Amino acid sequence: MTDLPPTAPSVPGAPGVPDVPGTPTAHGLPDAPAPEAAAADGAAPTGERHCPSCGTANPADATFCEACGTELTASMLGTGLPQASAPEPAVAVAATPQTAPAGEESPLDVGWTGAVPSAPVGGPGAEPDDTCPTCHEGRIVDGWCDRCGSPPPNPRDHFAEAPASWVAGLCDIGRRHSRNEDAMSLSADEAPGSRAVIVVCDGVSMATDSHIASLAAAQAARAVLDQPFPRGAGTPEAWAVTAGRALTAAVTRANEAVTAAVVDDVPNPPSCTFVAAVVEDGVVVTGNVGDSRAYWLPDADAEPARQLGEDDSFAQEQMAAGVPRAEAETGPHAHSITRWLGRDAPEDLTPHLTTLTALTNTPGWLLVCSDGLWNYRSEAEGLRALLRESAARVGDAPADLARALVDFANEQGGRDNITVALARLAGQGSTVNDGATTGAPEEGDPIDG
Repeated sequence: MTDLPPTAPSVPGAPGVPDVPGTPTAHGLPDAPAPEAAAADGAAPTGERHCPSCGTANPADATFCEACGTELTASMLGTGLPQASAPEPAVAVAATPQTAPAGEESPLDVGWTGAVPSAPVGGPGAEPDDTCPTCHEGRIVDGWCDRCGSPPPNPRDHFAEAPASWVAGLCDIGRRHSRNEDAMSLSADEAPGSRAVIVVCDGVSMATDSHIASLAAAQAARAVLDQPFPRGAGTPEAWAVTAGRALTAAVTRANEAVTAAVVDDVPNPPSCTFVAAVVEDGVVVTGNVGDSRAYWLPDADAEPARQLGEDDSFAQEQMAAGVPRAEAETGPHAHSITRWLGRDAPEDLTPHLTTLTALTNTPGWLLVCSDGLWNYRSEAEGLRALLRESAARVGDAPADLARALVDFANEQGGRDNITVALARLAGQGSTVNDGATTGAPEEGDPIDG
């Protein structure tokens, strides 16, 4: 997650807030503790508290959930968060727990505001695994292990999506935070390189219910980007223009979803960063707001690995002013972001757009991630080397590589939530260059929305 200062951030230009050049005014300081706040399970009578683990309504003076024993905090008092709504029926975004149709349930549907995978875990009709993950011997009965008494983990702490054989992602809580405030939403056609949408959002620490913000944003954006884009003149460049416009619209819709997921008068309203990539027939268009990132990591050493887009952060401003990357990204305000999604977001949310063309025969990896990964390997060339090292150990299946990269971040300390999503382009072969290249990818001009 992107962290907040101990006090609520101020937005430059707001009444009474001076604009001070070079001063970080937005979200972010490393390792700020995240407050324990929970999403309500639908509307509740005033004075009740909903349990963040099981969703049970408890009396207003309850300290612990009567159903599962989870500690309740004062921030849970009230009517809860309303269901987010979208102005167009085609984009459905909810900030309340969701239940899949009968026979298609997923563990991620139960009692939490979580991401439902593109396909139910285990396939349609699969029986849920109620084995205790702590002792591996007992069964989870009424929310507790009947042998060791442990509750099951929150499914949001660690979940994977693999909508196609060439696209996969993993979202993990890391080792230092009590809640996973990252979110992702993926979709893909089965034919490698044909079409995919990858969205990753990183909740801002110490903002109220930023785990809801990231999830709402990711789902809303993917719903926009899942729609087919007009091809115009039928050229890759024409498609890229419409994809850029769709990404801009997706940011707008994601911001609306985050705003709808907030109760009035919340001091630090839910907020998150945003990065998304759309792939279609060898063309990639990415867009980002904040400091979540996309990278192109080609197999061929002759082709440079590169970050797609640029961060909206104090560190990025320092690098633009000539400060070395290592110094800028490890300074006291390195994770202070200057743009984000949410009710208190800056007015201009136009994403940084990048287009890659001529990738039909250029093998490589598209990596989309939160700063929980790139904190430990920021430069594109370093990430390419890490990906190759991981592939040598676990193979080149996207799901296995995503897991290896998450493991790497946790081994380095896991001080943040970690989200890694990968798409294998130009086929699913070895990560070693097969010689069928068409030259280095080209970056198109920014696309106006």
